[in-house]
Amino acid sequence: MKKLLLGMFLAMLSLVGCGTEEANLPEAGQVMTTEDGRELVIEQRSAEPGEEAPDVAAANVSVDEGNLACWVVLNYCRHPNTGRPHCTATGCTIADAIRHCQALIKKTC
Repeated sequence: MKKLLLGMFLAMLSLVGCGTEEANLPEAGQVMTTEDGRELVIEQRSAEPGEEAPDVAAANVSVDEGNLACWVVLNYCRHPNTGRPHCTATGCTIADAIRHCQALIKKTC
């Protein structure tokens, strides 16, 4: 009986172990290092046809005043898997995305 319980316990551990690997998968996006040495993740995406920038009054959104097709959303101050800030940039250059993401981090986090 003890061997049976031990076998079931070991089988359950391997199933639980498989589930935790999926939770630690890296998020989409690129890890960027800012001028001051901080790391953040920028996920680039394209706007869908007819999609407009989200409400600029939201605390986690930054819209480029000169280019309304560029906006950045701060998804996480600290991503649960990596601990890094995570932003999604739509229609922005990398430099603009980093600049807006840093401003949102400073404002929000």
